[in-house]
Amino acid sequence: MSNPYGGEYPPYQPAPNPYDNSAYGSARTPFDGVSLAALICSATCCAAPVGVALGIAGLVRTGGGRRTGRWAAVTGLVLGTVLTLAMAGFLVFAIVLGSQSVQEDDARAGQCVDVNSLDIVEKADCDEPHDGEIIWAGRFSGELLESFDSRSTQDFCAALPGLRTTYRSAVEGDEYEASVSVDAFDEDEPDTGDWFFCYLTRGDGDRLNGPVGSDGSDGSGGSGGSTGA
Repeated sequence: MSNPYGGEYPPYQPAPNPYDNSAYGSARTPFDGVSLAALICSATCCAAPVGVALGIAGLVRTGGGRRTGRWAAVTGLVLGTVLTLAMAGFLVFAIVLGSQSVQEDDARAGQCVDVNSLDIVEKADCDEPHDGEIIWAGRFSGELLESFDSRSTQDFCAALPGLRTTYRSAVEGDEYEASVSVDAFDEDEPDTGDWFFCYLTRGDGDRLNGPVGSDGSDGSGGSGGSTGA
């Protein structure tokens, strides 16, 4: 058919198929879900090791431009590695601290101790300078709970049953300061049966070079067992 305005009509071109990706060029490169999962896992402390593994997998999957999201894999791998190392360091610190600290149910009168910057009571060698000495260890009875709630720490420790005379004199004097360590979530609100111990440190902050008291006693008269539950 001729064109009245001159020339020929252009040949018929069918419309592109909207479901045919080739009509609009090559398909879009997909985003790698594993790399995204690596980033998400690495952002949480507990799943950081998983994030490291997923980050490595993401680097492999996004290699050669097969998938996008390589930045997420790299970020997840780096962040996960840092958090994993931090978790490992904290775990080692907690284990070491736990092995050195004095547990209330294992404490005994006459045991020498140090008090660290976190106010945690640690085991110490009595032959070396140390911060203090345990004078009584046991468990709270109903009577002891009432005494604990109604008296100052100094008076509470001085009134403990079976406390050696040397220790009682030291508590009642001005040279030493008494403290209580309680095996409870809230040390100010213990329950019947909770383990605890009283210990003395010098009031002037100096360290001890020997046992509390001038007679060199080991404090064996203090209670080291249960006083009632």
